[in-house]
Amino acid sequence: MSLLSPMLKPAPVVKPGELNRERVEAYSAALGDPEWLAARRMDAFRVFRDTPAPNRHDELWRRVDLSLFNLERVIAAVDPSENVLALELVAPLSQTELRQHGVVFAPFERAARDHSDLLQRYFMTECVKVTDAFFAALHGVFVRGGAVLYVPAGVKIEAPFRTFTRMRPDQRTGFNHTLIVLEEGAQAVLIEDFATEGTASSDLPQAFYNGAVEIILKDGAQLDYVSVQDWGRNVYNFTTERARVGARATLHWVVGGVGSKFTKSLIEADLVAPHGTALLSGVYFADTRQQLHYDTQQNHYAEACKSDLLYKAALRDEARTVWRGNIRVFPGAQKTDAYQANRNLQLSTRSRADSIPGLEIEADDVRCTHGSTVGTIETEPMFYLQARGIPPVEARRLIVEGFFAPVIERIPLEETRERLLAEIAKKIG
Repeated sequence: MSLLSPMLKPAPVVKPGELNRERVEAYSAALGDPEWLAARRMDAFRVFRDTPAPNRHDELWRRVDLSLFNLERVIAAVDPSENVLALELVAPLSQTELRQHGVVFAPFERAARDHSDLLQRYFMTECVKVTDAFFAALHGVFVRGGAVLYVPAGVKIEAPFRTFTRMRPDQRTGFNHTLIVLEEGAQAVLIEDFATEGTASSDLPQAFYNGAVEIILKDGAQLDYVSVQDWGRNVYNFTTERARVGARATLHWVVGGVGSKFTKSLIEADLVAPHGTALLSGVYFADTRQQLHYDTQQNHYAEACKSDLLYKAALRDEARTVWRGNIRVFPGAQKTDAYQANRNLQLSTRSRADSIPGLEIEADDVRCTHGSTVGTIETEPMFYLQARGIPPVEARRLIVEGFFAPVIERIPLEETRERLLAEIAKKIG
């Protein structure tokens, strides 16, 4: 039996390579971490060391092809002197006005130093935890960069906060962390834009982005959060993202994905107190041989909560998209109202879209539904547009934009909507 065991052991999707305590300590020292953050890194290292790499026996990774990705080499290349990504923060108020309201909007490192009590309480303690998964633990080891937004109780700011994160074409790694905390009755909008500077082709050396997003909404808080990624075609993009939605709180979360060579995003909304609401929207477009994977989870822990998810994808050439969604209703979460839908538009016969909805219901007084579709552009609307003198390429563009419109219109900033539409238009050709 022992002779067969190695053969039965599932092969990992990626090989993590060597990472030791001395290297993590040197990394932390080079960044000048405060003592508490250095200790958190070491905790993450111990978890990472004991966490097996994902393998194809895991349902989340069964459809993933990372045969060309060398994580071992990328981890070996992590260098504290160059792995920080350029970050610009744009606030709707002056720093003086933000301080008057008690609002914190700062780069991660500055917040770790100047608002250590806030970060020690919330950084990877309630939402994304290093014990959640392999890439979450690795993120906890090398976390660097990102933004922190904290809004005190009762403070309402309608104009959007914005961040712009940029990776140089020659950069190999990025580990940004977004932490959002809205206290009771607070209101805010945050729009994040992630991209590679210039044009980063797939011919460049492999780059690795391992980010995390934590959203904590206390009772009655309201947040609009938009995240758009347009990484270069050499970037392997892994993110772990989770929100905790309190009583009578409302989260509207919009995800846009057009870039990267490979994306694997784990996105969860936890409704942890009665009458919370999570509205989750996504739009992504894959071309050439891109792989875009989105795994969404709507977790209903409390009664009388609502979640509504709509993710839409278009794909062409030999691209592949995978959406795997699940609604889980825990015991006691009666009066749950949950819905999820995934719509896919194939623009070539060589592309492939996998759409896998799921329900796990452990309460008996609920309304939970789901649906998914995979289809092509119908001949009737193409004929209708061309009969009115619109060229085929323009007609396809109008149809695809119309397909995405219900999601893109939910983005609360016109500039971001137009940027996403422009990227989609480029992909249509």
